[in-house]
Amino acid sequence: MLLVMLPVIPLAGALCVLFKRGRGINIPLLISSVVLILGICGLSSVFGGTPIDHGIPLPGPYAPAFHADSLSVIFVLLAAFLWVIVSIYTPEYMKHEGGSRRFEFYALLILSAVLGIFLAGNLITLLFFFELMTITSFFWVTHRWNQEAIKAGYYYLFFNIIGGLLLGFGIVLLDAATGVLPDIGTGLVTPVNATAFGWSIMLFVVGFGIKAGMVPLHLWLPHAHSAAPAPGSALLSGLLIKVGAYGLIRAGEFAGWGRELGSGVAWLGPALAIIGVITMLVGVAAALLQGDAKRLLAYHSVSQMGYIILGLGIGLYLGSDGSLGLVGAIYHLVNHALFKTALFLGVGVIYIHTKETNLYKLGGLWRRFPVTAFLMLLAVLGITGVPGLNGYASKTLLHHAVSLAAETGTIWSVWAERLFLVVGVGTAASFAKLYYLIFLRKPAKIGNAPNTSSRLEAAPKAAMSVKLRAGMSAARPLVAMSVLAAAMVGIGLVPGLFPSAIASPAVQALGMENAAASLVGLSFWNAGDLTGIFITLILGILICWAGLRSGIFHWHPPKWLTLEGLGMLVGRAVSVLLRMGEKFYRTVIKAVRNVLKNSGARTYLACRKFDQSRSGEIFGLKLVGVSIDAGILFILLALLIAGHVMLNPGFR
Repeated sequence: MLLVMLPVIPLAGALCVLFKRGRGINIPLLISSVVLILGICGLSSVFGGTPIDHGIPLPGPYAPAFHADSLSVIFVLLAAFLWVIVSIYTPEYMKHEGGSRRFEFYALLILSAVLGIFLAGNLITLLFFFELMTITSFFWVTHRWNQEAIKAGYYYLFFNIIGGLLLGFGIVLLDAATGVLPDIGTGLVTPVNATAFGWSIMLFVVGFGIKAGMVPLHLWLPHAHSAAPAPGSALLSGLLIKVGAYGLIRAGEFAGWGRELGSGVAWLGPALAIIGVITMLVGVAAALLQGDAKRLLAYHSVSQMGYIILGLGIGLYLGSDGSLGLVGAIYHLVNHALFKTALFLGVGVIYIHTKETNLYKLGGLWRRFPVTAFLMLLAVLGITGVPGLNGYASKTLLHHAVSLAAETGTIWSVWAERLFLVVGVGTAASFAKLYYLIFLRKPAKIGNAPNTSSRLEAAPKAAMSVKLRAGMSAARPLVAMSVLAAAMVGIGLVPGLFPSAIASPAVQALGMENAAASLVGLSFWNAGDLTGIFITLILGILICWAGLRSGIFHWHPPKWLTLEGLGMLVGRAVSVLLRMGEKFYRTVIKAVRNVLKNSGARTYLACRKFDQSRSGEIFGLKLVGVSIDAGILFILLALLIAGHVMLNPGFR
């Protein structure tokens, strides 16, 4: 029953938000805290290896089903934790943004949807909650309802509805390939039709890949994440795109984690790994050229999801030896949620006091926002992989997995390892750029007067007694970021705890039986990894310096060189072809209509002659009272009969 309650509780909270009067209690914080506590107390037992299942018997062909295993619980607890953090942050931010009640209402609906996805026991239930999440999160993206937000919202809606349709087709094909639609958590599927099964997995990869921001299906993501309010951007990047990764893991479960992939899906591991590398490269390259802080973070969401997709691909490719790839992907998924949420929240703090996210119009803000600067520094160090913070731990695992794949000698795996290092340098360069332009460089003229203190940080001491309540309220965003920072530091200082205690049981339940054994003897503090990350950071800083000095980071490529521009060109070409096809179709139809019309008229006139009785003469024979045409027909008929008798003497 708990599995049903968890998605229902946020729905009840959304109704409370809808009908509440005044500001009152922070309902999203209360609801998400209840979900987190219930999740910890009621679902932790699944890490012992016993999943929980619950079905709702309904008349008809569809019965909602819910399932919780160790993988589900990781995502459920992560979702609840992030909602608690963002719910602490949101009230102060939304005072400046406006529409607080509307934002909170949709936040709880989205929480219900994502919990339903992670706890779905069958694919139909998952698809239902997936579509609910798409529709409700659309209103986050369009919250400001300006031209940019509306454009971003329709980008988001178009791509994600297409993703949902592809998932629906994939479910139909999977049912046809297996005879009985498999439930989530049942493990490897043995299809009766390998071809249909392969196509169904491909549709799942594309459908979930859209949500995960997989290149080239990521075009919606930079628009949506930059247009939404900062708390919405934080959850869109921190959690909602993880729904795509969760779906890819479940698709891999059907294909067979820890086993040699069958003939219908033998392509899956290498394809995911190659797409992951491309996603990493495109995301980091685009981020380096961004001048807007939120768009830079959005493109890094694409890049970091590339790390996760690469890990999943390596895990599938190596079969029973691929547990490091899957563990690293799950580990990085959690770590990315922490530092990317913190980064979006930090940029939100800057925005509500400067009304600016253009990096080249900011600068020197560490004096005005020292606490925010420190907390964002921790998040920046986390995402770049500095030892002692969470990003280093998961990237180290992923690097070991990629190196293991490279030992097989395949060209794509060797290049994957090389490009893995290149993307690390690009990540360090882009975040050095972000932090330098916001906090360290010479101050720019922005928003408030330079000598005005931030409401979010220390108010004048003389006014503290008067503004105590306001100061406590204003400190909440910093409290939210501090909790995330504490989690990042805690994971970074004890990097082996999460993979051994949490990720490993989840991976073993998916079919990787030697997951725990693969972590034995693995050291996060070996000289090779530490030296590698040190070189990566130094190169990143040097590239940042060179890029800013040369102005290359200011370069805006022509649209036809960007994926969006190429997409527009393809769209226009398709539109032109469709118009040409329509014109040709209309011309052909008109010509056929005219031919038929003329032929019909002639046929009608010819037939009318048979109704006309007149005299005529044929071969000297005078026909009286008989149509000449009828006479011709009689003569032809007689000739045909005579010919047939002559050719068939035995005819009677």
